[in-house]
Amino acid sequence: MKNQVFLVGYMCSGKTTLGRALAATFGCAFVDLDDAVEARAGCSISELFATRGEAFFRRLEQETLNELSSGEPSVVATGGGTPCRPGAMEAMKRRGTVVWLEPKRERLLERLLLPEQKAKRPLLAARGDDEIVALVDVALAEREPYYRLADLRFDSTELETEADIAITASVLHDLLIAEWR
Repeated sequence: MKNQVFLVGYMCSGKTTLGRALAATFGCAFVDLDDAVEARAGCSISELFATRGEAFFRRLEQETLNELSSGEPSVVATGGGTPCRPGAMEAMKRRGTVVWLEPKRERLLERLLLPEQKAKRPLLAARGDDEIVALVDVALAEREPYYRLADLRFDSTELETEADIAITASVLHDLLIAEWR
């Protein structure tokens, strides 16, 4: 495995789900950046947003990413906005391979509109379904130029079952191996 693999993409694009499975195929560590930020802060991301604001969260996220980007072989699932921070994409690309996970829009919206997803995501929690759809369209348009800087673009539409996840992880594993040759 070539250093680190950084998975980028919008909320519910499959970064954590696919990241865990991909790390298993490589036999390396998996790191969820959101979990690492929560551990560092000693509270949930929702609490961070509520008590310290998004700007504080983004700064802490960048610091944590810099610490995690040690070069040790690992798969890192970033936050949806992580690559949009100044210098973040360039730093990830220096340390490994960046993969943009991009499910079909309909599947992304299905995932985002699940009650359990809305409840755990501060940007969605207080919004209705129509507001979320509008928010997603605006956010994707704003973030796409950053996501496009990734080394690879990968369809993460099929992650709904264990079999889907295993197949998709295997396909991405093989794609990365081919990329590194």
